[in-house]
Formats: sequence, C-alpha cells, structure tokens
Amino acid sequence: MNATFLQQHLRSATGTTVSTQTVRNRLYGVGLYTRRPMSRFSVHPVNRRIFIWMDRGSRNNPAFVHESVRFGGGGVLVYGGISIDGRTDLYIIRDGPLTARRYRDEILRPIVVLYAAAIGDDFILMDDNCRPHRANLVEDFLFEKGIVRMEWPACSPGMNPIEHLWNALGRRVAGRQPHPQTLQELARAHLEEWDRIPQLVINSLIDSMPQRCSTLLAVRGNHTSY
Repeated sequence: MNATFLQQHLRSATGTTVSTQTVRNRLYGVGLYTRRPMSRFSVHPVNRRIFIWMDRGSRNNPAFVHESVRFGGGGVLVYGGISIDGRTDLYIIRDGPLTARRYRDEILRPIVVLYAAAIGDDFILMDDNCRPHRANLVEDFLFEKGIVRMEWPACSPGMNPIEHLWNALGRRVAGRQPHPQTLQELARAHLEEWDRIPQLVINSLIDSMPQRCSTLLAVRGNHTSY
C-alpha cells in the first residue's frame, strides 16, 4: 500500500481530499517510513519503482516482499562486495535460500576473507542486519578470522551504498536487448553488467557515506532521503 492508495481510499470512504504529501507526513508522524520492497528478478520487463510503508524492523517480513516479474519464472540471488577502487566478482547463490552456514562457507570464507587480506588492516566489513549475517556461527567465524564488522543501525538498508548499486545493476539488466529469457541468461546478464558498472559509480557511492551518516545522526535514526 502506498500514499496514493491511502489518499484514494480516504476520498472514497469519507469524501475528504488531501494531498499525497499530507498522507506521507501523517505516516511519518506515527513511525512508518518508505522502503523499496526486496525484489527478486524473474522473465518480462517491469520498470515501475514500487515503494511500501512499513514499521521499523519489518523489511524482511514476507508480507512486505514484492516479487518483481522482470524475467519470467524463478529468479537469481546474488552477492557482491565493493570498496574504493575495487569490487569482488559477483557470486550467484544457487539452489535455495542463503542460510548462515551457506553465508559463511560460500561467501565469507572464499570471498570476504581473501578480499580482506588483499586490502589489509584497514578492512572493515559492512553488511546488513539480515538473519543469516547475524547468526552466532557467522559472528564466531568473523572473530576467528579477525575481521572487524561495522556496527550498523537496524532498519537502515537504504544507508548502505551497495543497495543503490543493486538498483543500478537491476536497471542495466532490465535494459538489455534482447531480454534474458532463461535463468541461465539472467545469471549471465547480471555477471556481465556487474563487471561493466564504472568503478567511478562505486567510488561515488562510498564517498557519500560521511554525508549519509551525518544525515542519519541529525534525524536521530529516522527517515532520510537515502
């Protein structure tokens, strides 16, 4: 449900007309905020950007997951890491959901540990607060490997620069002609477009972090434009 829907519902139910911005202001006032729903890429281009209103902490609630029918049946789940002047290869997570054990064995051990070693002592891992990332076995593994993780506030996915990179990657894949028709083509398209994203775009997103953090602190963790 979005602000326009609520505006129309209010007009239909009461005859009262208010602007969508007024609706948004009232939603902010009671602690609701906008987020893009989590998306999975499926076969049929859809370019609509969909926003939903939700309580803090409910982003991973299945009720708020929107399946974007972008490329047919099924979908691909991907992992990638970014840093100033670098990025990991894009990893396709196959055969089921990402569990804490898979996160450790398929991503942290073969990808993150090696990337951290290449960067050196200044490496800090920035992930998010989804359940597999915060499992005890993951915490134990990171401690064992001496990898420092950035403390990250709950309910702030939009503050993570890689979220904006996923949006850019999705747009690049959606704009391919011809559109991917199979899961294999979809996975290959993501791998190719990931490598084609200019490093300058990644650097700019990371360079924006001080401003992002300052903005978040200024509003005491409430909604920001990021």
